[in-house]
Amino acid sequence: MPPIFRVKRAEDLERIPFQDGVAAIEMPAKLIKCVELKNDYRGDSRRLEALKATIRRDGFQPFEPIVARIGRKGRWVIIDGGHRLTAAREIMDEFWTNLFGTKVKIFYFVLFTTEDSWAKVDPPLEMVPQPVDPRLRHAMQVAWDDAKQRARSLESGLPLSGE
Repeated sequence: MPPIFRVKRAEDLERIPFQDGVAAIEMPAKLIKCVELKNDYRGDSRRLEALKATIRRDGFQPFEPIVARIGRKGRWVIIDGGHRLTAAREIMDEFWTNLFGTKVKIFYFVLFTTEDSWAKVDPPLEMVPQPVDPRLRHAMQVAWDDAKQRARSLESGLPLSGE
């Protein structure tokens, strides 16, 4: 697991260091609005209401990180922890709940990339994972280039080369 990268301001989100395609991130809750998320909202359910009641009573305790991956357009796709994230964000917006003290202060994320990450957009240079082994670095670049080619072919309706 890579060392925890502590985000202090919105600009830090553009320079998250990845180690072999994985990043551990700690960020103040107020910065969650600066992150473009996908698959992050969970609809009303008993589970969500129970989580919100617990957060109202005890505050948000981020014992487990929220797991996300970088999607094809650079958005963070939530894989695990969507209910916790939804409940915490809804509590953050409740005036009376936070009147005598902020209930949600911090989020922890484990963020990883796949070969299709940033397939439709170029990644910020700071977010490009840099494997230690040069062969892995080359293989990752080839995989990204292939993913971008597949995405462009699908968008244009043209078959992939070799088909």
